[in-house]
Amino acid sequence: MTEANFWTCPPDREVGGYGDDYTLALVLPPFPAGTVNFSPHDPEEARQFAENFDTVDEILEELPPVSAADHQAPETRADLDIIKVGCWGNVISITDPALADNIGDLPLLGASTTLRKRYPDARIVGSANVDLGEDHTEDIVQLPGDLMLHTEGWPGVDPLEVTGDPHAVMRALGISLETLAEEEIDLDEESDEIDWRALGRLALGPSDPWGRSDLRMSVFRVRHTSGSTFRMEESWFWNR
Repeated sequence: MTEANFWTCPPDREVGGYGDDYTLALVLPPFPAGTVNFSPHDPEEARQFAENFDTVDEILEELPPVSAADHQAPETRADLDIIKVGCWGNVISITDPALADNIGDLPLLGASTTLRKRYPDARIVGSANVDLGEDHTEDIVQLPGDLMLHTEGWPGVDPLEVTGDPHAVMRALGISLETLAEEEIDLDEESDEIDWRALGRLALGPSDPWGRSDLRMSVFRVRHTSGSTFRMEESWFWNR
C-alpha cells in the first residue's frame, strides 16, 4: 500500500461545491414485491466490491462502519477520499463523491455500465449531484435486458438530456401511473421539472437501503484513479 495520490491540492482544502447524493445501488434477483428482510452486512464482500469499483485505484484504510442513514456532505478535500459500501445479500450499494461531476464525463453512467457487465441480471439505480452555484444532476436506472433510463444536466436552467423511455422503464418495473401520481411525478412534464432521484427510489422499491439506520456499511479511505481525481478537482472546487 502506498500513500501516493493524484491530487494537486492539500487534504485540508475546503470544498467549494456542495453535493448531498452520489450513490449507486444494485438489486440482484429474485426481485422482492413486498417487505424486504435485509441480510447482515458482509464486510469482506464490501471490500472486494470497493477494490473493483470503477473510480477506485486502491483502498488505503478501512474506517469504522456506519449506518446507511449516516451522511455528511464533504467539507474538505480529504472527505472526498471516503467511500461507503453496503453488501446485504442481494442488495449492494456504494456512496462515492467521484460519482458526481459537472464537466460532462458522466461517471455515474460509466460506473453503472461497468457494473452491468459484472451483474447482467441486476437492477442498477444511481443518483449524483454537485452544486457550484447551479446544481448538476445525473440519474440512472438500468434493468436486465438492456433497458435503461439516463438523465443529466442542470435542473431549472435547461431541459435535461434524457436517454431511454421513462414510461417503458416504469412499465417494466410494474410501477403504475397512480403510484407515480402519489409521488407527484409526471413523466410528461419538462425533463428538468421531474424528480428523477425520486423516480430512482421508486425503482429500488422495498430494496431501497438509503436512510435506513438499521443497515451497516463499510467505510474506506481510498486513492481514486487519476481520471476520477481530476474530475473531482474540476467539479468540487470553485477555483483550482
